[in-house]
Amino acid sequence: MKVLAFGDVHAPEYLPLLLSSLKRLSATEVSAVLIAGDVVKKGNYRMCAPVQDALRRALPNASIVAVFGNEDYPDVREKMREECQEVIWLDDDYVRLPLEKELVVVGTTGALDKPTRWQLEHVPNVHELYASRLKKIAELISQHAGKELTVLLTHYPPRCRTLVGEKEEFWEEMSSKKLSEVVRKHPVDAVVHGHLHESKIHSDFIGQTPVYNVALPAIKQVRIIEVRPIGLVGFM
Repeated sequence: MKVLAFGDVHAPEYLPLLLSSLKRLSATEVSAVLIAGDVVKKGNYRMCAPVQDALRRALPNASIVAVFGNEDYPDVREKMREECQEVIWLDDDYVRLPLEKELVVVGTTGALDKPTRWQLEHVPNVHELYASRLKKIAELISQHAGKELTVLLTHYPPRCRTLVGEKEEFWEEMSSKKLSEVVRKHPVDAVVHGHLHESKIHSDFIGQTPVYNVALPAIKQVRIIEVRPIGLVGFM
């Protein structure tokens, strides 16, 4: 099945890029929309609605699933849920979509190997937060991977070659090797992530699992991904 995926709209900043990309899309192409976080810029929660509205105009019947990014600040996330009630928001949780085939989406903000300086100063117990989140993600995908068609939707990427283009000295503060290990242990059918604005390699594999960076600033358009059981992978 085909899904439309993007992240890092940072609305209103990249909203025009999203709109122009959606205009080139055939509404019959996709069954669901996956948004890999950073929907709004610096907590500007009211800009969530224009993103939802644009998707509804382009894809009136598609399910929309999203996770929160680091600029979708924790203190505005409930307001984003209220502004965009047609979006299924996942925060270390999952949803089963009844499409032409059932699709399980496990959604999370993700984790970093090394918290940023800002996080160390402003996020209480950030190391424990990431450890507990990784444990929860592992539990969720172990319940579904290999049994059902399963996608991991995360803002922060697992460590892989999609980081190429970003400054390597900051990779620990932009990704998670431990999340890569989780995916190797419990192979999902696809990983979809955002966050990497300077990425030059937009897809990779962790074992047999395809990984896609869908950050708009990097790929300059929405991405159509064909989700298949691993071993039968195809993408556009």
